[in-house]
Amino acid sequence: MDEVDDVKIEVGTADSVTVYTLVEDWGAEGTSFYAQHGVSFLLDVTTETTRKRVLFDAGRCAQPILQNMDLLKLDPSTIDMICISHSHLDHTGGLVEMLKAMKKTCIPVVAHPDIFKVKLLTDPYLRNIGLLEANTKEKVEEYGGRWVLVRNPMKLMEGVVTTGEIPLDKRVSFEKKTTLNSYMIEDGALVKDPLFDEISLAVKTRKGLVVISGCSHAGIVSIAKRSIEITHSKNLRAVIGGFHLCDFKEERTKQIMKSLKELKAEKIYAGHCTGFEAECMFLNEFGEDLEKLHAGKIMQF
Repeated sequence: MDEVDDVKIEVGTADSVTVYTLVEDWGAEGTSFYAQHGVSFLLDVTTETTRKRVLFDAGRCAQPILQNMDLLKLDPSTIDMICISHSHLDHTGGLVEMLKAMKKTCIPVVAHPDIFKVKLLTDPYLRNIGLLEANTKEKVEEYGGRWVLVRNPMKLMEGVVTTGEIPLDKRVSFEKKTTLNSYMIEDGALVKDPLFDEISLAVKTRKGLVVISGCSHAGIVSIAKRSIEITHSKNLRAVIGGFHLCDFKEERTKQIMKSLKELKAEKIYAGHCTGFEAECMFLNEFGEDLEKLHAGKIMQF
């Protein structure tokens, strides 16, 4: 048994995982997949004894996700659980509509306990970027979702675990400061949002560790290191998600690439909020080991 943050986790190992990109900022030329600013993945995980499907994030709205699932011949009713990376509307907007399409009851919806806090941007004007009225705690429960709000790492099934909150002392030095200038309401005051409510997924497979992030507000290197720590994995097979480098800083991007090299990341799948300049730098550094995410992309490990 492994102890992380006073929680004993026997992560185990999955035989395999297939990651479907249900929606992403880019649709890829020559395909019929819908794109939108947001992200949603479906993990199809198999073990010796079971097979489960985990929906990770729900995009900005459900329509393009459901359209793309139809093209991929994926039935929403086969989803067994949902995990939400953080509260921002481009990851939660389609949550209730996805639950409606699933037509189930008592579906676990795993998230950080702070997911209901009001999240705001003030530049160039005040606006909400957190959960929308259509996806309130009560609405999710009305359509079959059952909130599982956990701050610590949590095992979802054999080989699959959430990273839980990644506190500052678990982040590498150059990722301690978040790249998004956002705010939240805390005890009636407007305060800078440290984005502690973000969680990611780590899947330990027989071929190595697969890390899936929504936006990487905690820092993709910190997320990868945390995932390795929790799972005690010896090889980092793949890192997938948005890396939130869209407010491009060359030195920070160089440090991230250097660290991922040191962690011996075999494959990088980048998209969503990574940003064009950062993606170009990653391509120059990783070559064919870097692949751009797009709606409809399938990754098998």
